[in-house]
Amino acid sequence: MIKDLARDILARYGYTVLTAGGGEEAVEIYRQHKEEISVVVLDIVMPDVGGREVFRRIREIDPAAQVIISSGYSQERDANELMKEGALKFVQKPYRIDSLVGAVAEVLKKKESEKLGR
Repeated sequence: MIKDLARDILARYGYTVLTAGGGEEAVEIYRQHKEEISVVVLDIVMPDVGGREVFRRIREIDPAAQVIISSGYSQERDANELMKEGALKFVQKPYRIDSLVGAVAEVLKKKESEKLGR
């Protein structure tokens, strides 16, 4: 339900969203679509493979992957570790529209600035 809410919020703001039902699927989707994916919103708690492992696998595929960490808990130990490893933002669940959309927009803006060499 939360995944669907995030998808709907981002779609309403004009983003194209791919969703995964679990960690293995998330890694496979990223592997198949990495050229099309600008930012990943990654939950710490996921079925089959946890968010920490998914983050590391995605970064093996693309060390420059732009990742936002999400959790229903306050910024827990796992989230803090992933931030130290290169995740760019943390978004608390349940999602507030302004927090989720703002985090995605900020990461995309930073990525675009870096592409332009600013």
